Amino acid sequence: MENSQSQSEPREELSFKQNFSQDFNTDGHSGFHHHTFGQERGGSVFPHHRLVVLSLGLLNAVLLIAAVVIGIYCAKGNYLQVPHSATTPIIIEMNYLRNNSGILRAKLEAQAQLARERTNHLQLKLQMKRMMTFTDGLQRQIETLQTEKTSLQSNKTNLEGSCGRCLEGWRLLKSSCYYFSHHASNSKKNWPDSRAHCISQGGDLLVISNSTEQQLITDNSARLRSSGVWWQNGFWIGLTDVATPGTWVWVNNVTEVETRYWKSGQPSHDGLQSGNCAAFYYFADARGAWYNGNCLDHLYNWICEKEPN
Repeated sequence: MENSQSQSEPREELSFKQNFSQDFNTDGHSGFHHHTFGQERGGSVFPHHRLVVLSLGLLNAVLLIAAVVIGIYCAKGNYLQVPHSATTPIIIEMNYLRNNSGILRAKLEAQAQLARERTNHLQLKLQMKRMMTFTDGLQRQIETLQTEKTSLQSNKTNLEGSCGRCLEGWRLLKSSCYYFSHHASNSKKNWPDSRAHCISQGGDLLVISNSTEQQLITDNSARLRSSGVWWQNGFWIGLTDVATPGTWVWVNNVTEVETRYWKSGQPSHDGLQSGNCAAFYYFADARGAWYNGNCLDHLYNWICEKEPN
């Protein structure tokens, strides 16, 4: 009996090993899902080997996933990381800007101020140009006013000297009042009509008494050029030889014996420019200023003289 039990136990053990080996080799897994372990020992089931294998498989999967995630993260980190050599210029530039921001700001302000100053400079140049134009205009006006002032002062002197002493339109020269007819509209008459006008004003035709008066009349007479014929531009004076031909007598009955004031070749006794009445014509030299003309036919300007009041 004991021998039969001892023989059956090895056979059962051998049968178990064969079944376990067959189940595991058939589908690569434990064959516990076809057979139970220890059924002969009270019927309990404990799948310890399957749990261990599943746990190890899950652990390996988790580790693999973690390794993949860490590898991807590290790869991204290495890709995004900027090399130190590339960041150096940027860091230097940032430090420079940080340290020199005040200088840069001052430079920008100086440039803006310079632009404003240039604009002001251009405006000043335009203003100066306008002022120069305005000044030139004022200078011309000043020159014109100075000319008028000189003229007014001259007239003022003449008016002051002759005020109340000579008639209007007459000029006080030295100690006599003189009238030059060229200022009148009908300024040319024959000798008798000219004398009549002087007498109507309280005077007479000019009587030249000496060389001083001759020079005075030369300096103050007008340089008339109303005619191309020189002798038609003169002034009648109060000297004739009507009473005695060849003897020239002033209207104040004084006989003129001086011959140096006659123009060369005058008095003339023939031709168009001849007659018995004397006339005055301006020449640069006071001598040689007299000539004769036809008392009735020739129309000249005239010079009156009278004593001042």
